[in-house]
Amino acid sequence: MADSRWHRWQLTAPAAALSRPIRTRTLPDHTGSTGPAAPAGASAEGLPVWLGTARARQRDATSCGSAVLVMLAATGDPGLARWLDTGQLPEGPRPPEVPGNDLVDADDAAARFEAAQARVQERTTRRALGPLPWPVSLGTPPWTAAREARFPGVRYRVRPFDDAADEAAGLLGLVEAATLRGHPVPLYVGGDIRGGLTRALPRHVVLVVPPPRGSGLGGALQIYEPAAGSVYSVRPEELVARREPHPALGGWTHIMMVLLPVPA
Repeated sequence: MADSRWHRWQLTAPAAALSRPIRTRTLPDHTGSTGPAAPAGASAEGLPVWLGTARARQRDATSCGSAVLVMLAATGDPGLARWLDTGQLPEGPRPPEVPGNDLVDADDAAARFEAAQARVQERTTRRALGPLPWPVSLGTPPWTAAREARFPGVRYRVRPFDDAADEAAGLLGLVEAATLRGHPVPLYVGGDIRGGLTRALPRHVVLVVPPPRGSGLGGALQIYEPAAGSVYSVRPEELVARREPHPALGGWTHIMMVLLPVPA
C-alpha cells in the first residue's frame, strides 16, 4: 500500500524521484507489459507517476528502455523535466531528448513523453552493432543504454546480476547507495528458463530512483516501472532468489543486469 504521507514525487535535480502530485482516481488497465501476471494479492498500482496531465508510461512494448532513459535524464536535468511537465522549453541548448522540431503539441504531455522516447530509441538503436543498427523490435540493448544514459557527473557501466548468487545482496547495496547519492539506476529484468528460453533473457527495463529528501525511506528501493507508469517501494531482500513475478519488475521475476553509475 502507498504511504499516505507521500504527497508528491519530485522531478528535479539531483534530489529526485518522479513527477506530479499523486492522484487517487482509478485508471484503466494499460500497462503495455508483455510479462507474466503479478501474483494474486500483489499491489498492481504502486504510486502513479504523472507528467503534466499524462501518466508517465512507455509508448509501446519496445520502449521501456527509452522511457527509463528519458526519466533518468529528467531526474538530473530541470530543463528537460520542465518541458516534459509543462511543455516549456528551457533557455539555451535544447536537451537531447527533446525533438529538434516544434511539432509536438505543447499542451499534450503524453505526446511530449512519447516524442522524447522516440528520440532516445533512435539513438540507442543506432550504431549498436558496430556500424549496424539494432532491431527496434528487440528493445534497448544494455550497452547502448549505458552509452546514452545522461546524468550529471556520472557515466554508467553494465553489471550482470544473478539474484541467486552470494554477491546479489552486495550489488543491490551498491544500487541503494547510488540512489542515496541522488543517482538513478536502470535495471534489466526478465524471467527464467521455466518459462522458455526467450523468457530467460532480459525483457524489460525499470529504474531505481532516489527517494525524496526527508522521506525516511531508507532500506527500501523506489522503482519506477514504465509499463504501469508507477513507482513501487521494494525492500532489497524481495529481489534476491526470487521465484515469483513482481509488479515493480513489470510482472517479471528476476533482475538480470544493473547499469551502475560511476564517476565520469
